[in-house]
Amino acid sequence: MVRKMNEAEDKEKLIELLNEELGLTPYESRAYVAILLHGPLSPQGVNQKSGIPRPRTYDVLNSLVGKGLLMEQPGRPPMYAAVDPRISLEKMMIALERKMHRQLEEKKKTAEKLSFSLSELHDKSRDVALEQERVWVTRRDNALFARYCEAIRNVEKEFVCITSDISPPEKEILEAIKHALKKNKSVRVVRPIMPHWKREEIDEYEELIGLGEQLRCLKYSGLTFAVFDEKITVLWLPPHPSQFTVWISLPSLAAILYEHFEVLWKKAEPALPTLRKLKEAKA
Repeated sequence: MVRKMNEAEDKEKLIELLNEELGLTPYESRAYVAILLHGPLSPQGVNQKSGIPRPRTYDVLNSLVGKGLLMEQPGRPPMYAAVDPRISLEKMMIALERKMHRQLEEKKKTAEKLSFSLSELHDKSRDVALEQERVWVTRRDNALFARYCEAIRNVEKEFVCITSDISPPEKEILEAIKHALKKNKSVRVVRPIMPHWKREEIDEYEELIGLGEQLRCLKYSGLTFAVFDEKITVLWLPPHPSQFTVWISLPSLAAILYEHFEVLWKKAEPALPTLRKLKEAKA
């Protein structure tokens, strides 16, 4: 008696997994499991073994055949058998992956179309907002991250940054720097360079240096900050970017931190030899 209860529980768990993980409807899951447990069944047999409503049985079976989980043997009545799950589920996942890829591409196209309209609204309000708000304080979230990358892309003359973070920057930041360099803007960065960096992360920095980024390495544990055109300053508190970020539009402060950056820049060493040594060690 206890074993029957366990089998019933296992069956319900399997049905629930098929619903949640593979996206089958409850009726499809029950019909599919009934055929897996009892072998080939007629529609009437499926109705009896699964408990799904009789008027829905043919629709459910046809749907499972369409998804490649069942195969139909014509006759009166027709019989339905399960395709080997190792084959059918793999094909189902391939079809699902293609569907999700198409949906993602459609969403990308929609986002691209919307970006033009939304950017126009943003550009109109941005200058007004910066004039009204000289200091922004926020946590390091997606909105702040996007704004930071945008500021790098739109720098007028020079972007400088010093960080104590031992991890390499996100690819979005590297792409923003690459964009600025291709527009012939000056980019100078001082940061630690660590042995645990991956080969591809070292390659990305070498590429940026080739495009014109001036990168120097320094063992540093002080305040992490960036200065844009000696006008706007971004500070990360605590020293590495993990919690609060302060965005300050105050040229006098930017000038002070820019001078501090110049002092640290002179102390730092060119990064390219260090990067190449790390790359050789990983070869």
